[in-house]
Amino acid sequence: MQQESILVPLAQGQTLSERSAPLLTFAEISGAQLTLLTVVENIQMVGSSGRSLLDMLKLAMQAQREVLDAQAYELRLQYPSLKIDTEVISGKPFIEIVKYADKINASLIAIDVSRRHKESACQYGSTTRHLMRKSQVPLWVLSPSERVDFKKVVAAVDIVTCDPETQHMNEQIVQRAHAIAQQQGAQLQVCHVWRLDAEGYLRTWGRYSETEIATVAQQEEHQRMMRLEALLARLGLSTEKVPLVMLEGDAKTEISAFVNRVESDLLVMGTLARSGIAGFLMGNTAERVIDEVHCSVLTLKPEGFRSPILEVEKAYEN
Repeated sequence: MQQESILVPLAQGQTLSERSAPLLTFAEISGAQLTLLTVVENIQMVGSSGRSLLDMLKLAMQAQREVLDAQAYELRLQYPSLKIDTEVISGKPFIEIVKYADKINASLIAIDVSRRHKESACQYGSTTRHLMRKSQVPLWVLSPSERVDFKKVVAAVDIVTCDPETQHMNEQIVQRAHAIAQQQGAQLQVCHVWRLDAEGYLRTWGRYSETEIATVAQQEEHQRMMRLEALLARLGLSTEKVPLVMLEGDAKTEISAFVNRVESDLLVMGTLARSGIAGFLMGNTAERVIDEVHCSVLTLKPEGFRSPILEVEKAYEN
C-alpha cells in the first residue's frame, strides 16, 4: 500500500481521546504523515461588537493554532517517529475538510467522535455524517467505546457480482483491514451477508419443494464461499489466518449484529451514497449498519467515486 497521509479533523478545543491510540500506532508504524486540522466556522453577527468580524476570526484561528501545536508536541513525545503537521482554516467544516484532504492528497481521514455529551456510538454529528456521504477519501470514525485495547477487526464484503470495480473494491476493503489488524496484532475476520433472493419465486412460480429450495440455497452459499476464498487467494491470504464468515439474512441487520456479537474493535466496509453500482451497501442501509455497531468504523468508496463537493468546486473554477 502507498505511504499514508492521514488527516485528523478536530473541533475547536477538542483533543484526541485515548481511543485514538490504534490510529496513532498505525500512523507511526506505517510512517504516515499526520495532519491535525481545525476548521473555524466563519463568524456571523448582526450587531457590532466594536471589533471587526475578520479580527475576531483571526484571533480565534490563532488561539486554535496554539492548541493544535501544543497537542502535536505532546503526541511527538508519545510517538517519537510520528510525523505531525497542524493547520487551521476557516469555513464550513465538512466542506473544508473534503477540500483540504484533496489538497494534501490524503489517503485517510480519521475523525474522533468521542465526546462526553454523546451517550452512544450512534450519535454521530452532522460533520461526520456529511463526510461519510461526501468524502472520496476513506474515513476512519473512532468510536467512543470504553474499550481501549484492539483485538478484533471485521471486514464486510459483498461478492454478488464479479465486475472489476466490485472486485477491486473488495480487495481494498480486505487489504486495508488486514494492514490495520497486522499492525495492531488483532484477529481479522471477513464476513459476507447473503440470502436466497429467488426463494419466493422458486416456491410460488417454480413450485419447488422445501427440499429443492434448501438444495438451491446450499449451492448458492457454496458459490459465494468459493468467491470469498478466491478473494483471499488473490491477496495472498489463507482462510487459516483470516476466517471467513457467512451470514444469512439482511445486510442492514446481520452485519451490525455479528460485529457486536464478536465485540469487534473495527469494522471496515464499503459504502456508496448513490445507486448504480452493484455489490455495495447504499446510503441509508450503510448508515444504519454504522449507527448500530459499537466499534470504530472505516468506510471506503469505489476508486471512481468523486466527491460532489469537489465537483462543485471544479465547476465553479471553470
